[in-house]
Amino acid sequence: MNRLLLLATGGTIAGCAADSATLNDYTAGVLGGDALLAAVPQLQGLATISVEQVANVDSADLLFEHWRALVDRIRGAFAAAPELAGVVITHGTNTLEETAWLLQLLIDDPRPVVLVGAMRPATALSADGPLNLLQAVQVASSPEARGHGVLVVMDGQIHGAERVTKLATQGVGAFASPDSGPLGWVDDVGVHLAMVSGPRQVPFAGLDLPEQWPQVPIVYGCVEPEPLLLSVCLNAGVAGLVFTGTGAGQLSVGECRVLETWAGPRPLMLRANRCGSGPVHRNPEDERLGLLPAGSLNPQKARVLLLLCLIAGLDRASMADRLIQLELLN
Repeated sequence: MNRLLLLATGGTIAGCAADSATLNDYTAGVLGGDALLAAVPQLQGLATISVEQVANVDSADLLFEHWRALVDRIRGAFAAAPELAGVVITHGTNTLEETAWLLQLLIDDPRPVVLVGAMRPATALSADGPLNLLQAVQVASSPEARGHGVLVVMDGQIHGAERVTKLATQGVGAFASPDSGPLGWVDDVGVHLAMVSGPRQVPFAGLDLPEQWPQVPIVYGCVEPEPLLLSVCLNAGVAGLVFTGTGAGQLSVGECRVLETWAGPRPLMLRANRCGSGPVHRNPEDERLGLLPAGSLNPQKARVLLLLCLIAGLDRASMADRLIQLELLN
């Protein structure tokens, strides 16, 4: 029987409400990982699972220290236990996609890391967490999942870390991969996922994560954006900036003017878009303003990539190389 490590971090999948009919007013991160396993006895026939509690929080309250703990534990577990088949992480859905993308960029091992959550608390009628967890363990135990990197299993679908995102505030089908769709699916018949033919790119495989992370705010594009917000960020000396541009990642004239007139050192900056799908391509003005397009990454994932670039000490040219390496920039 396969051996898996389950790292519990809290979230709705571990949440509890006052009664079974309450879906919105609940406390996330109440149950521990052991309780989640005990609620799904069918797991005993799938794998031998060790449980560790990394955190027990709403994922909106996840901290960089939790990310560092996850990375260190996964790297250590894979290095110490060649017989370990994979890792499952129970996680709140609000920032699940960011954690998945962070791990995709840092964990260099063909064994699967599978993130799973729930849209309904554990106490709810028809709670989706138990089945999601069962299917996440199915995927993490399967040979088909090897080489895919970090995966997200929700509502029977298997998503890749780069494209998956939460698109709805309610409903068990809240996750999707815009422009590409899921990589596969899982059901009672098995795991339906194409085998990987070659190695994947892990651009920050050897990167050590610090206790103190750089500041990287996200600036949101809208009609007549307040230039003061951008000026405050620049004057505060932030190390990086992500623009959630309108359309295909466009900045307003006012935002461009702030960058043009800024006399200090420029932070590393990426342009994403607020549309929810579609790429952001190079623009002739990017080099003059110190920007780079984020490709298909949404703003929150662009921020994750920018954080790691800053921790690695990269400049704009080196960050462009990483974007090309990840096939996010032509």
